[in-house]
Amino acid sequence: MLAIDTADPLVVLQHVTRDPVRAQLLHQRSISFGRLLSVLHTQDWPGLPHGLEKDFARRFPRDASRDEIGTWIQKAATAPGTSTDATWAGPLAAVQPLATAFLAYVRAASVLSRLQTTSVPFNASLPAQTAGGTFNWVGEAKVKPVTSFGFGTVIVTVAKANGIIVVTDELLRLAMPGTEQFLRDSLANGVAEFVDQQFLNPAVAAVGGVNPGSITNGISAQAPSGTTAAALRSDVDKLLGAFFQANANATAAALIMAPQYVAMLAGVSNSPTLTLQGGTYSGVPVVPSASAATAIVVVDASAILVASGGIQIDATRNALLQMDAAPTDPPVAATVPISLWQENLTAMRAEYWISWTRGRSAAVKYISPCAYTPGT
Repeated sequence: MLAIDTADPLVVLQHVTRDPVRAQLLHQRSISFGRLLSVLHTQDWPGLPHGLEKDFARRFPRDASRDEIGTWIQKAATAPGTSTDATWAGPLAAVQPLATAFLAYVRAASVLSRLQTTSVPFNASLPAQTAGGTFNWVGEAKVKPVTSFGFGTVIVTVAKANGIIVVTDELLRLAMPGTEQFLRDSLANGVAEFVDQQFLNPAVAAVGGVNPGSITNGISAQAPSGTTAAALRSDVDKLLGAFFQANANATAAALIMAPQYVAMLAGVSNSPTLTLQGGTYSGVPVVPSASAATAIVVVDASAILVASGGIQIDATRNALLQMDAAPTDPPVAATVPISLWQENLTAMRAEYWISWTRGRSAAVKYISPCAYTPGT
């Protein structure tokens, strides 16, 4: 498996898309989207953006999407807005390619993008085989045995991850070059990191109508045998042995662990194929991620069903917000909402529509809680 530099989004996109030209276009459009948000927030809201093409061209004269912004966003001031009107649909279609590029950036940076999971639609009932049949040789004039299979029904329900950033209008108006990329990266990295943690954390149980359970939830963990590098290698080898005993034909297996454990494993095993960017260990692809925390997970990714509806970015200056990381839900009489308009604030919201489930419980095994000590 080719190791890639996950710190460089363009390199990751090239690896994911397998198309350098498309990767370059997605990367540039994701940057243009962040710049578009910055320009939008320097204008007087509410209402349609005024002179957006000129403002964008003035601030970013060398942006590759500059000419497209004018074509997509600008519309006649007197035209009525309908869902089928070309001059109204134009602005909606204009943001979509940039939002798609933004989604590609999030996915390229996440654990889920590096696993060969099975893509499915939301709320679809899927049959999943849980057990095979029994087969035998039979001699001449012998009674032939009858077998059966085990099947179950799997449904990937709708779920979404959410994040809201609130900044002052002054920050957006006086933003230095690079601020728009920082905001884009903050939203992308924040959503990706949260989803990765929820995907792997054994303590995350499914809550109906709210969130899926982690792929490790409800599975008995393999206990670590110690805290040294030798114990780490021994435990991972034991983990892989148990995994392949239960998944003999797994061809989409992957090891997920924190980067410090990847470094320790590479050192103690002298593996030439394992680096902090990933690679392989004993032929199994390795996905380094701090989101794995104190767990080391091996998974048959093809047995993980993932439904993704993409990410939606919204921004407003005309809303009431609870400025609290744990807002009162539902609001009560004592809840104090803040007016964004009154306090010259702008809120940007990212909603990531994504959910998953295990097709087979045996497809996931893990070690926890890990406390291997570097240098031992």
